[in-house]
Amino acid sequence: MPHCSCPRNYTSAVFRTIPPPPNRLLAFARLPERGRVKRRLAEELGEDRTLALYEAMLHDTFRSIGQPNEELEIEVLWAPTPNASGEALRRAFGDLPLSMQSGTDLSERMSMAFSERFFFHRTQKIIAVGVDIPLLPRSLIDYAFGLLESCDWVIGPATDGGYYLIGCRAGSFDTEVFLGIDWGTSSVLTSTLDRIRYCQNTVALLPERSDLDVPEDLRRYAATASHGEVAELLREWKWG
Repeated sequence: MPHCSCPRNYTSAVFRTIPPPPNRLLAFARLPERGRVKRRLAEELGEDRTLALYEAMLHDTFRSIGQPNEELEIEVLWAPTPNASGEALRRAFGDLPLSMQSGTDLSERMSMAFSERFFFHRTQKIIAVGVDIPLLPRSLIDYAFGLLESCDWVIGPATDGGYYLIGCRAGSFDTEVFLGIDWGTSSVLTSTLDRIRYCQNTVALLPERSDLDVPEDLRRYAATASHGEVAELLREWKWG
């Protein structure tokens, strides 16, 4: 009979593997840098005020989105910049998990972000947002994830013809949905919907919302927003 050399007081330990959250929210953002954010707004605001505004948009967005939990991972995907450092990224995005966007344009960056998390992280449902709607409520994001129980895709239309939110479930993802989109134009939403339908997928639409891209957007926001750092800045500047 083989001799066991294990000490008599040895006790085996069993470590339970905790699976990652099934849902993931991807927040696409830029590091706040003077002259590199919200350039259409900078034409009227100036670069210093535009930088301050973008930082306020980041703070409002992440405060409104809330915290991750056992069902939801929240990850910030930041656009490449030579000025990025660990300190600068943490100052901008806090303690949330961070990943650098990869790809030559937004089509590739969106496609690769979804693909990697579906196929390597085994995420079940992904939703992507930007930071152009500072008070985007967590309740709406949770509702969008719920819609993916019965629909392949979910989209939040923006008033300028784009969208402020897009998501899908793992079994329905197709990179074609993000490819060939003329980003920054009024055709983004209709082109995306055409591609989803071409893939014979279903899509649910959320309520339409306005993002902050041009000065007129700020004037509307100043007249309606009641709280948040962006609203405080606009009141301080007597905007609107």
